[in-house]
Amino acid sequence: GKITIKRDPAFVSCVSNFSNFLDLSRKVLRNIEIGVPVVILSRTNTSQHMFRWTQLLLDCMEKHSLELGLVSFASCSVEMQKDLFHTFTKSPIYFTGSREVARALKSMLSNTFSSTGGPNTFVSKVMNHAIEEAMRTSALIENSGQCTALRHAVLPRVTDKEVHDIFSRVSTVKDEREALTNGTFASLFSSKPFTETKGYQAHSTYAVEYKVQPSLPVEIEEHWRKAILDVTSVDEQTLESDEFKGRLGQWLVDHQPISLAVNGDSYPFDFTRTLFERTALVVYTLGSIDKPALTAQARPQDGEIFGEVPPRKQLNSFTKFPVVVPSPSAAYNAAYIEDYLFKMALDKDPDMEFLQPLLDRLPGMERGYANLIVRYLREACQNGPREGFGVRTSLYGLQRPPLDGSLTIVRAEGNIGFEETLLALMPFLVTNARNQALLSVPNGSNLAGMFRPFVRVVEQNHTEFKEDSQTSMCYNAVYPVSEDFPIVSHFVSKFLPFGHVKSTASNHKEFLDSFKESAKWLKFMSPSKNI
Repeated sequence: GKITIKRDPAFVSCVSNFSNFLDLSRKVLRNIEIGVPVVILSRTNTSQHMFRWTQLLLDCMEKHSLELGLVSFASCSVEMQKDLFHTFTKSPIYFTGSREVARALKSMLSNTFSSTGGPNTFVSKVMNHAIEEAMRTSALIENSGQCTALRHAVLPRVTDKEVHDIFSRVSTVKDEREALTNGTFASLFSSKPFTETKGYQAHSTYAVEYKVQPSLPVEIEEHWRKAILDVTSVDEQTLESDEFKGRLGQWLVDHQPISLAVNGDSYPFDFTRTLFERTALVVYTLGSIDKPALTAQARPQDGEIFGEVPPRKQLNSFTKFPVVVPSPSAAYNAAYIEDYLFKMALDKDPDMEFLQPLLDRLPGMERGYANLIVRYLREACQNGPREGFGVRTSLYGLQRPPLDGSLTIVRAEGNIGFEETLLALMPFLVTNARNQALLSVPNGSNLAGMFRPFVRVVEQNHTEFKEDSQTSMCYNAVYPVSEDFPIVSHFVSKFLPFGHVKSTASNHKEFLDSFKESAKWLKFMSPSKNI
């Protein structure tokens, strides 16, 4: 064997939207199929949906003679759920929802694996009826109950009245039954009360709110289940300027939406490619004026890798690892077994000759794990980026951090030793992201001399490190931790971005020609003396 799958009962908490069945299925079925017991948690609202889904599952399990004890439904208050978490402290929880709730869960359960939202952004360099329709669909999908629903738009010189008029052409339904019968998913209810949001304008007819301003939003709340939109309106010259693209890129890094849709960009797609290279989102979609991109547009089964990742600097506050779709849920709470790690430690990789002085210092299991990281990165980067296989033209794979001059700072202080530090640096040392890492150590630390030939090192006290980590030059600040050797793909995802970029067009050769050559894609590189 190679891995051990931990059998602590897994808690599952999902949002209640059209993907609830998919979300529940992914998190529940992928655990019970390998014998991990699952506890499905009730919610303060829409609990009947969760309960009935559980009933359907148990009926199917009984029909096929499966062990019913693998699935439980916990109908309890939030306080009672906390009691469960305090009892099963090693259990994983698979959560989809707001960052606020994810933070609270992570404070109670270290094995929290969260999928959180973000202000999905729609950029268009031109406006026409097709692009307006794409905006409406993106903003109103399930009345903004979908994780990739539009929250922020950047548009060329639009006014309050124009935004109002865009949402005057929405379709309406009387109730849920009519929506299901008609197969509509972005209609508004013809009569639905809603609470107005301070600072936003309410549409004169429909339950839609919006705010138009010339600057990017400073703070933006997701407002789950509300059709609400912030619009940044700028002139065409500003939109095309390097200065604005830099500010928009930094805004996307700071707020980390799931999805960015760009419309009206023409070959060689410099505008879209600049934002792709200066940010680290999971979903990028390039649309045309005839076939616009939506923010709510990703099919993992077609290679359009999907994930809901918090801002990198705050990642550890919300989740143990970023969650990527498709991936088996139980793998997030699995680890390599000792015998396999000792076996892997015997590998001698000629590409690692320059790193040998560091690798030789590692104990057996850590050495085996370092070799697994190298093996994974070589394979993942091979022939990358890889093309998807759906109707749209897509590229997916591991990526470098934003190419905006920012750094990932690895801070080794206190009880953090050589082993943890080297493992955290490995994803950088053997790839083209090497120059994007900085090792920060306390003044006089012996780690400085050990690592200086291999990576940039700065000696500084804790206050100086904290100050540097709060600036825009720091993309990510990482404290290496001693872990029980998790699956290497999840370990690497803590340091390096992943995801896809796609065109709405099929067999889009110009798109492939432009984006395949981007320096953003991660490449495996044999370590050398050139830092």
